[in-house]
Amino acid sequence: MCLNASDNVPFSLVCSECDAGMHLDSKEEALADGWTEIEFAPDLPMANFIGLCPVCRREEEERTESRCP
Repeated sequence: MCLNASDNVPFSLVCSECDAGMHLDSKEEALADGWTEIEFAPDLPMANFIGLCPVCRREEEERTESRCP
């Protein structure tokens, strides 16, 4: 089994659009909560992972739908 660098760090998550996510304890919990686009981001000052929370994802989908004819 190949280990990634992200396998050796504590899970801490922040949304790419807002500051949500710090209450989640694992990637599995985040995925079950509806998070998407979760990526290892070792250079972030406040978290080890970045993703898109369900609220921001929904808002993004609504903006996209409103632009479509």
